[in-house]
Amino acid sequence: MRSHLRWIAPALVLGIAAALRFWALGRPGTLVFDELFYVRDAISQLAHGFPTVWPDDDPSMAGERATAYTDAPANAVHPPLGKWIIGLGVLAFGPGNGWGWRSAGALAGVLAAAVTMRLAWRMSRSLVVACIAGLLLAIDGVHVVLSRVGLLDGPLTLLVVLGALCFWRDIEADGGDAGRGGARGRDGTQGRGGARGRGVAAAEGSAESSTEGERGTPIPLRWRRPWLLAAAAAFGAATAVKWSGLYPLAVFLILVTMRDLAIRLRGGERRAVRRAAAQAGLTAAIALPTAAVVYLSSWAGWIATSGGWGRGAGPNWFVSLVRSHAEMWSWHSTLSAPHPFQAHPVTWPLALRPTAMYELRWTEGCPWADCVAGISPLPNPLVTWGGAAALLVLGALVARRAWETRRGAPDPLVLVGAFVVLGYLSGWLPWMLTFSRSAVFQFYAVVLTPFSAIALALLLGMLCGVPIRTRAGRAAELGALRDPVTGRALPREPAAYEAGRRSVGVFLAVALVLAVLFFPVWSGMPVAGWFWDAHLWLPGWD
Repeated sequence: MRSHLRWIAPALVLGIAAALRFWALGRPGTLVFDELFYVRDAISQLAHGFPTVWPDDDPSMAGERATAYTDAPANAVHPPLGKWIIGLGVLAFGPGNGWGWRSAGALAGVLAAAVTMRLAWRMSRSLVVACIAGLLLAIDGVHVVLSRVGLLDGPLTLLVVLGALCFWRDIEADGGDAGRGGARGRDGTQGRGGARGRGVAAAEGSAESSTEGERGTPIPLRWRRPWLLAAAAAFGAATAVKWSGLYPLAVFLILVTMRDLAIRLRGGERRAVRRAAAQAGLTAAIALPTAAVVYLSSWAGWIATSGGWGRGAGPNWFVSLVRSHAEMWSWHSTLSAPHPFQAHPVTWPLALRPTAMYELRWTEGCPWADCVAGISPLPNPLVTWGGAAALLVLGALVARRAWETRRGAPDPLVLVGAFVVLGYLSGWLPWMLTFSRSAVFQFYAVVLTPFSAIALALLLGMLCGVPIRTRAGRAAELGALRDPVTGRALPREPAAYEAGRRSVGVFLAVALVLAVLFFPVWSGMPVAGWFWDAHLWLPGWD
């Protein structure tokens, strides 16, 4: 039964994710919010290779209006890949219905839940933690809504969490076999640098691993890194959806560089800083050109034609592309038009000002006093607020464990927690530091949801006493048998975790109930006016 559970539990989670994203996906049958731009750009881009102008701003896509684009190029302010992704659904279901322009985003939302589960499992080796993380993302209101509309941020989230998974696999490849004898070198070959085995064992918390070589032996520079290539490709694709996809690439490159430096210093390597700098240069030489090539390839339709916005008729497309990017940058940096649903990034973690994307009220023919059909990314309160609290707790745990083990073998929770927290901050902190325009919205925070889901899943697993293990040594635990608040060791007796398991079970059950209750306001379902108003818990949710 346990072997079957390894497949049944993730399948159930993905089934929930799919149900919340595909049920009544064609409702409403008109464009909502910024679908007016991105969906129409996607449709005309399929026809011309680049977006073109439409005759009016009517959101209806009925009949011939679904292909009423002109031949005049449109000034698209985001790279093309997100619109190519939307176009896949249009090719499958046609341009005249919501399934056509929303299905690719819904599929990206389900895949994001699958990738999040995989990342959580690679970090913890716990099916419980993995499934909790996937379930939390599956019922996250912000993620559900952004998977059900034809915007760019849903596919962006998938590519960001996919890039994070590939970066984690690169970290595992760097030291995943340390617990197997320490004879594997940094270049992945046997017998080249036993000191690397010692260094990685320390970094992964496997101090008992056997090692070869003397302290201070130089760690070979690592250049065979297929997972780094994959991560760079994923983040290059993310940047080709929205430029903000570049932020997590930069943050994770800094993380792997600092980790490499820490391992070299801990191992007593001579000229550790210089060699870490050389490894950082090699890492950048692998990652940055890969990301650039993937990004550039997304412009193939624009490059291959001569009619796109800013595309000159001559063969020197590169100059035109640079000039076009300068215009895009100027547009984003100077956008200042006020919007009723603009939200300062400081409010994003608690979703204090959701972006209402569609609302229709009527009384004629309504079985209640008044009827409402709306789409608003109101948060699932337990998931969003619990995730924000979990990130704070996890960050505090990382800081304390790092300090406690600063002179010994570090707790592996330090690396896992730092990775998750930095993944979250990579999508949020840049907006906090560069916030200079009013037209910034809460739904940009959808890229943060996989990391908050994993953070909350890790803490809930620890409360349940789930043994969270490393890849290097399946007996090495990430502190699952410690009190997540005090850090004190807890007894291993199963009864010690009964209260925690019951609490986690209740927490997840209530979160599922809230997802059911909030789904009507996430999906445009016609409801009574009083039902809609009952979901507006905070002043900023109206």
